Amino acid sequence: MRPRHAIAAFAILLPLHAEDPDLLRFTNGDQLQGDFGGIGGSGRIVWSRPDVSQPMEFQREKIRQIVLKGGHPLPLDTDSSHVSLVNGDRIPGRILSADAATVSLETSVGGTLNLPRDTVATFSPNPFGGRLLYAGPFDDRRWSVVSLAPEPEEPAPENAGVEKAKPVWNHSGAAWYYRQGSDALVLDADMPDRALIRFKMSWRSSPNVALAFHADLAKAGAKDKEADEREAARRQFFGGPQTFARYFGNCYVATFQPSYNNLYRCTLDEDGQPRSERIRSGNTPMRMNSTGEAVFEVRCDRKSGLVALYIDGELAVQWSTIDDGNEDGAVYSAPGGALGFQVMGGSTPVRISDLIVAEWNGMTDSARSMDSEEHDIVLLGNGTDRFSGRVTAIQDGHLELDGKYAGLKIPLDEVAEVHFARASRRKPEEPPATEVAVHFQPVGRISGLPVSATAGRLKLDSPLAGSLDLDLSPAVLIEFQSAAGLLDVWDDDF
Repeated sequence: MRPRHAIAAFAILLPLHAEDPDLLRFTNGDQLQGDFGGIGGSGRIVWSRPDVSQPMEFQREKIRQIVLKGGHPLPLDTDSSHVSLVNGDRIPGRILSADAATVSLETSVGGTLNLPRDTVATFSPNPFGGRLLYAGPFDDRRWSVVSLAPEPEEPAPENAGVEKAKPVWNHSGAAWYYRQGSDALVLDADMPDRALIRFKMSWRSSPNVALAFHADLAKAGAKDKEADEREAARRQFFGGPQTFARYFGNCYVATFQPSYNNLYRCTLDEDGQPRSERIRSGNTPMRMNSTGEAVFEVRCDRKSGLVALYIDGELAVQWSTIDDGNEDGAVYSAPGGALGFQVMGGSTPVRISDLIVAEWNGMTDSARSMDSEEHDIVLLGNGTDRFSGRVTAIQDGHLELDGKYAGLKIPLDEVAEVHFARASRRKPEEPPATEVAVHFQPVGRISGLPVSATAGRLKLDSPLAGSLDLDLSPAVLIEFQSAAGLLDVWDDDF
């Protein structure tokens, strides 16, 4: 094992005064708690601790991330309106006005911004189709790890110095990382009847990943429980559908593999014993690369029995849980509101990030169907009505659309999303290696070149939005190595 950074190792032993200190993560995997003091004139990161008399300075090139206030600087704000730029940035705020050249945005992080219209890809006055229930994971609160393996015995005195097994799941920055093992990661997200789950997943070496949803986290019965635990311990890397209900209770589980995607109905019978049934689909599922990164989205409706999976905005497969032999019609045997992840069958690294849980408006169209080369697309909040044409103006709380057959004036409160025509968008440039990205709670990412910073504000030169003076109070993360490669913060010493 390589040696750890001396300062970081020392800092772990000393408690801090702050309940939620900032966290400095180095490129070599070391980390240091303390307080972010800004960026000095030399471009160095200023850092302080109550147990060190003078502020410390670190080279920016050695820093990977700064997690601010433990990852939860402000209570969760359910207003998730934002503008998406052509480089992938998302600026949280409300549209004030727009014309052929400019989009004006009122933000809580940077005041009023006037953005060139060709830098805006979409804007979302009321995204996700309903209330935002969870955005993260900026910290590990509300999460729990479920294991079926027996509790390890206390080591014998002669083995007291033996290193303990590393955890299956590690939280770092704004993501969960899977190492190896069969433990499941669970979040009680209070999912409603119609819900949307969106997350980014990075993976290597053809993983088999399971997502449970509408789970009630019911406990399995005592019958044969000891035998099941022994079996789980023997087969800790090869769990399958037969064990899902042991981890998640009554639920549905979607599995993601490079060759296919499956959906299972998982229940506990009257004796508390697990049952699993695969739901068949008439769709031909999309294929995934054996190594890669993608955005997955599951839309599920407890009442209609519909479950749909989207990968990178495109419909991958759709299932119906309707049981034609049942008098009640749709049978959706999943009464809970929790979700969970499990990686089966190996020790390949997996990262889960950018998780959104929200109400769903019932729209089944793929996100890519909203994009047009020549026309702006306006989707209403009811999830079904959409209009194409040219957005000519936004003013006085209304959007004006020059449609093919008629002009429309639509209240912004009724608009879910607007996608500008691809032909009208500026082509983004490759970001420089010195660019940083600031992430906000609950939704938001702004990137650019850092000019200077204090403990509470950051001046940033954005290639698309210009010079910005950002308020860091709603920020959760500053990435200094945001352009790094796949699983960029994975470290064998986690």
